Amino acid sequence: MKLLHTSVIGADEIDALGHLNVRYYLSRAQTANAALLAQLGLGADALEGLGARLIPIDSYTRYHREQFKGATLTVRGGVLEVGRGTVRTYLEIDNDAKGEVAATFILVSALADRATRAPLPLPDAVIAATAGLTTELPPHGQPRTLDLGAPRLDVTYEALAARLGEETADPMSRRMTRTIDAESCDAHGFLSDGEDFMFGMLRGAPPIDGEKPRWGPMTFKTDEGQHIGWASLETRQMRFAQPRVGETICSIGADIGLADKVRHSRRWIFNTTTGQVVSMNDNIALALDLDARRPIAIPATLRRQLEERHLPDFA
Repeated sequence: MKLLHTSVIGADEIDALGHLNVRYYLSRAQTANAALLAQLGLGADALEGLGARLIPIDSYTRYHREQFKGATLTVRGGVLEVGRGTVRTYLEIDNDAKGEVAATFILVSALADRATRAPLPLPDAVIAATAGLTTELPPHGQPRTLDLGAPRLDVTYEALAARLGEETADPMSRRMTRTIDAESCDAHGFLSDGEDFMFGMLRGAPPIDGEKPRWGPMTFKTDEGQHIGWASLETRQMRFAQPRVGETICSIGADIGLADKVRHSRRWIFNTTTGQVVSMNDNIALALDLDARRPIAIPATLRRQLEERHLPDFA
């Protein structure tokens, strides 16, 4: 695999769980992926000449080891395969000083017309350039729990809202509605790619016992007195459509799987103007005792709350 990116973890990248936040793993992978695709002939200038853009349509992440402030991380990667208009890549973030894999990624990017978002075929020169940049998916890069097959797209916002009822304090169940304004769109009226609409990342988690407020995943004090948070093990983000100016999007989440220590949460974003599923975000998360710094069984009180919003039939 080719070395594509090197960086040092800054203090501003550490979240409420005390480790590198998931968004900064992904941002490193995206930067490295852009460098890899540029080597294929899909850099900014080439895309401009084609009147095209690259759209991230499927992103799978597996987190292997927590990473902390000051660590130097490298990103290596290569091409797994190309389709008619897509490139599937593998990327690996490593902490070379410790000899450990921090996170692995399988990313799918699609070539699309800049003005219409219609799919475009890859140029022959791009396909030919993959010959020197291919790699194999190693065993540790394979999904452990998540299924990377085609997801269900027959779920509707109305069906979910009816089953879930009123919201709870659980951040994965939080609903957000937004009407797309012109300032958030590109010159062609599509929501700009820079808008982080597909991930539903949380900001401004409330403090615990007077602690200074910190952004990132929420932490909890349980009835049993444990200070816990949810540590992501695997995530998958899929994009199916791009909202346009004037349309309304709404996100809604539920758990579609519960185990002893782990929850499988899914957040959908719907275009309620068109009825389309815009994107889907799956997260496999582990209950983590933040004081003992170890995984624990989901506390009974918290489990009862999760079971109220457990919808395995929507998986």
